[in-house]
Amino acid sequence: MSRGKNRNIAKNYLQGRLRFSEFAITNACIAKCSFCEIWKQQPKVFVDREKALTAIDRLAGFGVSHLTITGGDPLLHPQVIDFVEQATKCKMNTSVLNAAPQLLMRNDMPKRLADAGCDILSISFDSGDPVTMAKSRQIPNIMDEMAKALELVKKTSLKLMASILIWNDNYDKLEAVCTRAKNMGYDFVCLNYPTFSKSQVYPLGGEGISLSRENVIHGLTEAIALRKSGKYGIINSGISMRNIIRYLQDPATIQFPCFGGERVLFVDWFFDVRPCMQLPQVLGNILTMEEKALHQPSCNNCNMSWYRDFSTFFQGIRSIPVLLEALTGPKII
Repeated sequence: MSRGKNRNIAKNYLQGRLRFSEFAITNACIAKCSFCEIWKQQPKVFVDREKALTAIDRLAGFGVSHLTITGGDPLLHPQVIDFVEQATKCKMNTSVLNAAPQLLMRNDMPKRLADAGCDILSISFDSGDPVTMAKSRQIPNIMDEMAKALELVKKTSLKLMASILIWNDNYDKLEAVCTRAKNMGYDFVCLNYPTFSKSQVYPLGGEGISLSRENVIHGLTEAIALRKSGKYGIINSGISMRNIIRYLQDPATIQFPCFGGERVLFVDWFFDVRPCMQLPQVLGNILTMEEKALHQPSCNNCNMSWYRDFSTFFQGIRSIPVLLEALTGPKII
């Protein structure tokens, strides 16, 4: 990440305006994951280029210093490079998610993302077993395609992140999955905690993530140990994962409530701003709303990793250990 982006994060943090946001630029996706139904949605929506550029400007004006461009699969959007370039102009740290690695082998995509200023390329990685991976994403030969795509990415400045969902196949063998990711060339790992959503925009669920609380806790306990070992570059903080375990055991005992809608945002392909991808509430439209509308009472209705993990940074003195853990963890910026 450039010095300008680092200074922007520091400035917004010191001013009390630091925010993180996801921006879903399309609901189109090649993958047909068993635990996500976005690919079933009709009609397919692709955000308008000019409106999206304005949305990114406005998010930057609200203090958003890290933007995750997501979907669907954002690489299906023909103007995704323009959006990364705009975020870079706004001194935002950017990550782009990807579910179908074959999209990285088209149109010199890794180099174009890097040249546009993208910092992190995050690729869905559910299993170390090629057969299981192909079945979970409904993409034949996905691991072979991923290996070829990673060769191209490694020729650029992009950092590679394996986005690993804890689900029925891997909750009891996360070390094997992380080992496979490391051996394939990923720089670090982000774990996603299994959760259900009946959101009309972002429905999540399915048999694959129908884990018992005990099994989710088993997976998180292993993940905490793996992070502590320092071998796999797991970026989720141990403190946040322990907070999720407390939530699963008794929601009333959590130490860090969620700041989705205030510090962590989700912008959908209609430009509506939501506290997170799961909730039906719309705080406003990013093209017209004012910053003062970004306020949502703490919600403890799910264990969505992205929102829960980032929320731990904004809890006053309780966040000091979280910040120290981040500083001593994997260097992603």
